[in-house]
Amino acid sequence: MPSATTADINLSNATTAPPDGLLPAEVVHKQVVLSRATQHLLDLEAQYTVGGFTPLPGFFERGKGAKLWDVDGKEYLDFICMFSSCNQGHCHPKIIAAMTEQLNKAYNINTSTHNMRWPVFAEMMCKRFKYDNISAMVTGSEGTDLACKIARRYAHDVKGIAPEKVLIFAVSGSYHGLSSGVWNLQDPSPARTAYGLDSKQQTNINPSTGRVLRYGHIEDMEECLREHHASVGAIILECIRNTGNTFEEEVSFSRGVYNLCKKYDIPFIADEVRMGACKTGKFFSFNHLGNDVRPDLLVIGKSMTAGAYPASFVLGDHAMMSVVGPYESGSTFAHTPMAIAAAEAALKVLDEEHMAERASQLGAKFLELTKDWRSHPHVADIQVRGADFSVPIRENPAARVTARKIGGLALSKGLVLYPLAGRLRMGVSMAMTDEELKRGVRIIKEALDEVTEYQDAIPGEVWHKAH
Repeated sequence: MPSATTADINLSNATTAPPDGLLPAEVVHKQVVLSRATQHLLDLEAQYTVGGFTPLPGFFERGKGAKLWDVDGKEYLDFICMFSSCNQGHCHPKIIAAMTEQLNKAYNINTSTHNMRWPVFAEMMCKRFKYDNISAMVTGSEGTDLACKIARRYAHDVKGIAPEKVLIFAVSGSYHGLSSGVWNLQDPSPARTAYGLDSKQQTNINPSTGRVLRYGHIEDMEECLREHHASVGAIILECIRNTGNTFEEEVSFSRGVYNLCKKYDIPFIADEVRMGACKTGKFFSFNHLGNDVRPDLLVIGKSMTAGAYPASFVLGDHAMMSVVGPYESGSTFAHTPMAIAAAEAALKVLDEEHMAERASQLGAKFLELTKDWRSHPHVADIQVRGADFSVPIRENPAARVTARKIGGLALSKGLVLYPLAGRLRMGVSMAMTDEELKRGVRIIKEALDEVTEYQDAIPGEVWHKAH
């Protein structure tokens, strides 16, 4: 078998050999190259697929706990946790066992008839989270969309607001999904406008001023609600986000919005799809706002089924939930036996393995391990919410120091994260060991230290469809 060449090295660091007569230190040229298998898959993806997001160029085929393995068998630490949909870790044995048992019985008994597991599960969920009713969907976007639909119908039927006048407000920098029903809750963009999906009824813009309602600025919401509160059907919020504000600012702002909702009798929708399921060190992120905080509608998903089966749920009291009738909400794959098996097992693992406590431990350890990073020339801050981490980067495009380049270099060293403009976004599973966390921190630190040493473009430094 021929030996591997530079082109065969998968996401690895390589150094070119020096010409004769020159010292190696004078000509060392570091580069990162993709394996042939990875490059082939990247080419196929660029040619045949559309949409999605902008991840780094790693193609993975299996995972276990806090680790992933790519198409070439190389091992990686998972520092993105599939956007926090795998808080319990990949392929948790208890979840696999529960789903395998159900798979051998039936996998799709849906709304065309009755699934015997659904009423029992619904009772358990309502009693556990202290709500009257529950409805099931498939994705987080569908969950937030349903919650907004319920709030709009309730505003009309119960509060007497004309349907075309009902307002649903969100705030800046939020993410509630990209479906036609909820994309309009997020920051304006040319792409959304081109799809014709801007909305004056579901928005994060003050209708009077035309200014975005800024997360972290309670004065924006106060100004807006003073004028428009009589037409507002609900405010939807990700209470804890870890996207730039301090934890104290997040708690203060979200609690302030909740208080305004109480003042004006406006339903408060908590979007816990990403930061629920113990991610922040409490079961739900809104639990940080105070023991008296109880959302009118609660949207959950992602790790509520451990990433093993797509499912989302909306919980609320009968007064609001009862507005929904037949043929007004439903999905072929909502509350199927597989969804319920995954959700029951996922909850059991979160409880039995004390994963809220583990998230807090991981956050504290990450802060301790990275305390020296605050003096690093490329690091602007270190932000931690339980097992969700964010490291803002002092980007310098002229020196080719960007979050994407640092992320691509970390990938080449065996760690998966998600770089955004100006920050490294990370979230780890609560199955991660202390040693895995330490090893991951070492890899990221190496990438931060070495990023200026790589003059050639690192795979992933530029999104491959942007060339």
